[in-house]
Amino acid sequence: MSVKKELDNFFERYMERFRETPDGLPKFPKRKDVDQAVFVGEPSSSGWCCWKPLPYGEEETFLELLETYGIERNTDIVEYFSSYHFLGIDVKYKKKEMTISVVDPRDGYRSLKQKIKAYTTQDGKVTHISIGTEAKVGYSVVVEVKTGIVKFVDDESGKMRKVAPSLEEFIRGWEPWG
Repeated sequence: MSVKKELDNFFERYMERFRETPDGLPKFPKRKDVDQAVFVGEPSSSGWCCWKPLPYGEEETFLELLETYGIERNTDIVEYFSSYHFLGIDVKYKKKEMTISVVDPRDGYRSLKQKIKAYTTQDGKVTHISIGTEAKVGYSVVVEVKTGIVKFVDDESGKMRKVAPSLEEFIRGWEPWG
């Protein structure tokens, strides 16, 4: 399989879960800093709006980001960030609950760019890319650029712990949560 196919499978299960709810779709606070194409309908009085993941399938913008930051190309990471436009999702992976961050290729990955500095060495090399946050302790969820290994990072101590051997395996184990 591939990261894209695992995302396809996950979003099929994710959307099936929400078909059983009164709104039929997941909800997220409507934000102006996110490409509005992902939202469906009008927000509620409290600002929450239905949304759905949108297939994207264009690598050029993400490849430009890699080049700009001098990030080594990893096929799994490229597929992850260029296959879908989606909002934050809550998932479980092996009993761990986490929030997977927004992937918005249409805004030039603005939110990802803000996180890249945290994993840049003194010589300017980006070693990890953040994709979310573990819910209970608040560890960052990152992918090691060189190997594709998914890790939890204690941002205070800098200690890392392996979560999954690959991004593909990590996504394969996602179950909708929340």
